[in-house]
Formats: sequence, structure tokens, C-alpha cells
Amino acid sequence: MKSGGLNCLKYLVFFFNLLIFICGVAALAVGIWAVVNEDSFKKILIDNDWIFNGVYIIIAVGSALFLIGFFGCCGAAKENRCMLGTFFAIVLVLFIAQLGGAIYLLVNRNAVTKAVGKSIDKYGTNTTAGKEITEGWDTLQQLVKCCGENGYQDWKKNAEWVKRNPNRLVPDTCCVSTAASGKPDNVTKCQAGEDYYLYKSGCISRLSSSLSTVVIVAAVILVVEILAMIFSCCLYKHANEYGEIA
Repeated sequence: MKSGGLNCLKYLVFFFNLLIFICGVAALAVGIWAVVNEDSFKKILIDNDWIFNGVYIIIAVGSALFLIGFFGCCGAAKENRCMLGTFFAIVLVLFIAQLGGAIYLLVNRNAVTKAVGKSIDKYGTNTTAGKEITEGWDTLQQLVKCCGENGYQDWKKNAEWVKRNPNRLVPDTCCVSTAASGKPDNVTKCQAGEDYYLYKSGCISRLSSSLSTVVIVAAVILVVEILAMIFSCCLYKHANEYGEIA
């Protein structure tokens, strides 16, 4: 009976470590995606590079989860107390670091919005920073399929944009494009404000939707880590007490 219970516990630890492994892969995927598009994000946040450092933290955490999940599975399979104890200690440290990072991001979440809003005012200017921000916004709008900070109307509030483009509603990168080349489907109808040819959603809301998904994934990872620590403690306590578990 006891052996059967320990056997069940062993597989629970293995299962939760497998989930940690999968969560690590997911975090790595998100981080790598952001790094691949690093230039556009950094150019928009040109005066706030520290915000982008969170991406490297995500990659580091994803890599750690990937390795922890792998070794945790091995420890559970072999019922090795040393591996289980090491696994628990590392996950605990990582859990505290993740929790601290999450709190920090929540406290400073408005800084990202302010940085993005401030950068759009420099779009189209001839300064070095202005040119980089222009390129960054163009890339972001094409990539995320959005327009402006809160919507396409933001461009009419941009004095520099209106001054340089009095007869245009938005930059061409706000225009819907279904072509692989990224060329707008119909610039004329887009500039006329027709729904089908213009991205009307703001980039902040689109990015917030993506961020919500990241938050959900992060919450799942934290819960999985807590359960994995609990079950690994139980397995550590009883491992080898009744001989090898089948």
C-alpha cells in the first residue's frame, strides 16, 4: 500500500517536472520571438532600454526552467535524494526571483505605456533618434497589425506628422497588407479610413493582449513550481524508505 502510494507520488513529481520543462520551452519561445524583433522594440523604447531587459530575464528563466524540468524528471525517475534536494532548492530560488520580477513589472507597467506614448511624438523627425523611432514604429505596426498608441486617431494628434503629411491620415504601415512583401493592399482606401484597409486598433491594446497571455503563462508556471516543490519534498522524505519504487 505504501509502495503504491510512493509510486503514485513518484509519477506526480515526474508529471509536474514535465510541465516545468514545457513551461520553460514556452518562455524561451516568447523571449526568442522578442529578441528576433529586438530592433523595432528597442527603437521605440530608445530612451528606456532598461524596459527591454525584461526580455533577457524571460530567456534566462525559460532556460533555467528547461534545465530544472529535465533534471527534476531524472531525479524523480531515479528517486535520487541529492537530485531531488537540489531540484527543490533551485526551484525555490527561481520561484522567489520570478515572484519579485513579476511584482517589479506590475509596479512599473505604466512606464512602458508612457515610454511608447512619448516616442510616437518623435515619429518623422529628422534627428537620429527620430529616424530610429520612425523605423521602429513602422516595424511594430506591420508586425502587430496595429496603428498608433491607442488607435489610428493618434496620428492626427501628432503635430510633426500632421505638419509633414497634411493630406494623409496615417503612415502607410497602418494599412492592411496581405502580401508577403508587406506592401499595403490599397493605400487610397486606407488613407480614406475604410475599415477593411486600415488597422484601427492601437498598439498598446494589441500588446496588452499579448501581455495578458504572458501573465497567464507565468501564473501557470508559478503554480506548477509550487506543486512540484511540494511533491518533490514528499518524495525526498520517503525515497528509498521501502526500497526501489517500481
